[in-house]
Amino acid sequence: MSQVPGLRRARQLTASVLPTRAADAYPSLAAGRLRKLGTAGSTGMLPFSGSGDGAIYFRDGKVIYAESDRTPEPAASAYKAYADGLPPLGRIMAVRAVTEPIIDAALELFTAQARHAKFRSARLPDVGLVSGIEVETLLAEIGRRQRLMKQISAVLTPDTVISRNPHPRSDSVRISAGQWALLIRVTHGSTPRNVAWDLGRSVFCTVTDAYRLLVLRLLLAAGQVPEHGLAVMSFVRAASLKKGDTMPVINARTAAEDTL
Repeated sequence: MSQVPGLRRARQLTASVLPTRAADAYPSLAAGRLRKLGTAGSTGMLPFSGSGDGAIYFRDGKVIYAESDRTPEPAASAYKAYADGLPPLGRIMAVRAVTEPIIDAALELFTAQARHAKFRSARLPDVGLVSGIEVETLLAEIGRRQRLMKQISAVLTPDTVISRNPHPRSDSVRISAGQWALLIRVTHGSTPRNVAWDLGRSVFCTVTDAYRLLVLRLLLAAGQVPEHGLAVMSFVRAASLKKGDTMPVINARTAAEDTL
């Protein structure tokens, strides 16, 4: 006869059929853990495993680095530029190049609902933000990105197969250099995630750029046909060039057909 108390055994038997409750509780539990570490001024590593492996590193209660096995790490050149003496604008761009992959990894760990283990002391990585990111700032940005991803998830996710549209609506369109770099790397079986790895870019940024290319009819998502359009999200309409960005005019039909 089982020695497990009746109530405990009942919980074990029903746990597998109540996934929604566990999933709903995850964001608040994970966020609560990060907040406690921030409030305590902790230094060390919070490891994650299960749906996604990775870790979030703290120094004095601030997040200085995060890694996930499903998102690219920052380029080594970004850290070199960040460490070197730079003029104000150059330093801002370097900080962004280091910060974006950290937020991207943390977003993936939250979205995948990876389980966090016990916080422990650890040798901090040589790479990372010197000043760190406040926990509340990180959580607010994760929440914002999750809301945007949810808006477009019916059409596009990081793992949706995408392809070039062989019949674009217009012969010429204007896109950013980053969107062009994405477009020319789309081949058979491509997804935003593996294109992000090819580019060494944030998965989140690659998904949103891919969505803009879907709206422009230069890309198609799995199951989408050229005749069907997409509703343009507010963040797509609000997209604007940053100083120094270029907007190449391309022949849409050539871009769609090239290397297909």
